[in-house]
Amino acid sequence: MTSEQEDSTKKVEVISINDSQPQETGPVTPHERQIVDAVIAIWKEDPATESLGIAKLHGLVKAKHPNWSVSEKRVKSLLKKFGLLSTSSDEQFTYASEIKSEKTPEIQLPNKVQIVMTSKRGKGLYAKHNISKGELIWEEEPLFFIPPLANIKLMKSGTACSHCGRLLSQSEGVSVLRGLDCKVCEEVWCGTKCKKLDEVLHGLLKHNVYNPNAKRSKLFDSEAFLTLQDYCLEEQWNALYAITLIYADILHDKSGAKGKQFRAMARVSQDIRYKALHSSAGAFDTLSGGALFVEEQQESLWKLGYEKFLRVFPSNPIDYKEFMYMMGTYNINNLDSNVFLIQSHLNHVCNPNTSVETQLLRTDGLKVFADRDIRAGEELTTTYVNPSHTVQQRQRELRVNWGFLCGCDKCKDDLKQQHRRKSSSNPPASAANIRKMLNETKNNVGEEGIELNIPNQSTAGERRKSVRFDENVLAVK
Repeated sequence: MTSEQEDSTKKVEVISINDSQPQETGPVTPHERQIVDAVIAIWKEDPATESLGIAKLHGLVKAKHPNWSVSEKRVKSLLKKFGLLSTSSDEQFTYASEIKSEKTPEIQLPNKVQIVMTSKRGKGLYAKHNISKGELIWEEEPLFFIPPLANIKLMKSGTACSHCGRLLSQSEGVSVLRGLDCKVCEEVWCGTKCKKLDEVLHGLLKHNVYNPNAKRSKLFDSEAFLTLQDYCLEEQWNALYAITLIYADILHDKSGAKGKQFRAMARVSQDIRYKALHSSAGAFDTLSGGALFVEEQQESLWKLGYEKFLRVFPSNPIDYKEFMYMMGTYNINNLDSNVFLIQSHLNHVCNPNTSVETQLLRTDGLKVFADRDIRAGEELTTTYVNPSHTVQQRQRELRVNWGFLCGCDKCKDDLKQQHRRKSSSNPPASAANIRKMLNETKNNVGEEGIELNIPNQSTAGERRKSVRFDENVLAVK
């Protein structure tokens, strides 16, 4: 062997690859959060499993995690603890009784619609006259428009509209020539409508940072707002970003109507909503991303957000209690992040009589159509959740996000159908049926029966060998 070959040999080492090592197969006791997450994953993978009993659900968990040491009793107790057991509705935390609302001031209603306060449904919209199927009942623009938080960086760089957040094409780069650019910062607007809606508030919120010694008293602290905006983007905290813009809009509104209208909406404190989120393992809150914090951590997060919020409004502070109410109010009333004055009065059923259609351009608002003929005196309804979801998922989403358990006709019918399917899918096997089946089998296969071969020993857990790979690889040094 030449010296060159010897050097080459020294540079090559045979090692074992990671996945060829035997994996631990011993029993593992999972954390309660792991068990709940496993059940939720099963439900999301196949919504039909939500109606299964505990025994079958436990079997699916064990099939997914064969090395877990977890009993059927523990699975049941954890689902009950986190409000995920469909039979424990009486024990699930709801907060509908905590939600309050007032008569809405200075509201212009459609011709065929009126607001009615009832003891059972609270404030709602009712038909004054008959409404035909397919009829446009009303259309409205947002009372409070909230740009998409995810587009903040694009808005700051001038590649998305400063107001609506819509991405601008290269051909729209001529906005500067059309007078749609800001004269102070890099931001631009996509059209005259957005500039008109946003220009004044844009300057108040974002520009006094460039002229800190201005004699004009500060209604808002721009440096604090830009800091809060970046913080909300980093934490993906849309509600804090939204209520900051809402409060700024309220303070800027000289008529005072917007503030009164927002306070008249269905109101609840965010800490009350969090109790329902916590009791559901944090898995189905669409605004939280499923994040679950212990209560002390969540309280610290709220207080940090409150401090940043206060710095934006040095002349008009609010107390912490009102801050929490603003956040809760926004969360239960917004649609696609925006807040609409009339639409926010629509109550929920899973099979509604109206269809709410948001427009392609979010600043254009929404249109409400009749999904069927509606009689005079009948309540106008919408759905807060996807009606095609299982009744269990709908109930969880409604309880966490809006504080109530739905008892509409669709929910009752869906539960009845599930019960019927359960009853028909597993008919009890009587002794007579078993004897009949055995006799038929005997007649078909004869006295000798069927010979079953002993299966090969399992090689589960090993990677199948191929002509290309063995259990070793060459590491070149």
